[in-house]
Amino acid sequence: MLKSIAGHTSARGIRRYLTKKNRALAADYLNIYAPAEDPSFDWAAVMDATRRAFGNDLPWRGKRVRTYKHYIVSPDPKDRASLEALRKLARAWAQEHFADYEVAIVYHDDNEGGIPHAHIVVSNTNLETGRRLQDPDPKALASSLQKLAEAQEKSSRQRNT
Repeated sequence: MLKSIAGHTSARGIRRYLTKKNRALAADYLNIYAPAEDPSFDWAAVMDATRRAFGNDLPWRGKRVRTYKHYIVSPDPKDRASLEALRKLARAWAQEHFADYEVAIVYHDDNEGGIPHAHIVVSNTNLETGRRLQDPDPKALASSLQKLAEAQEKSSRQRNT
């Protein structure tokens, strides 16, 4: 399952939410240099600074600015996805769709049943062009995620036979 939420504030708030009470199991980053496994690393400050540097923190045509997109990747509980498999899937999906953006991926298992899931936060600024993130087609994003998961599962089955 893939859910998306638009953020309209500093990335500090989403970082605070994702890391409160030490519930983050792990984190991965795309286009953000982070010290190895440092839970105090402030990826939100990096995203906010980049957005300001490109002037992408100002309203556009009277609309409030979207500062980031927050995607939640939740595997089907019956798939019993491991944290390692989820990390591989989330990184591949983020790389496929947001290779030119700063991305923070935070993993939790704080839902009912303790199923690992990924929170993928994509900054609104394209690092190559400086342009703002346009909303990708949600159906295409979900379809891509499903295809990557199926390919990963097939590869895993082949290795185990």
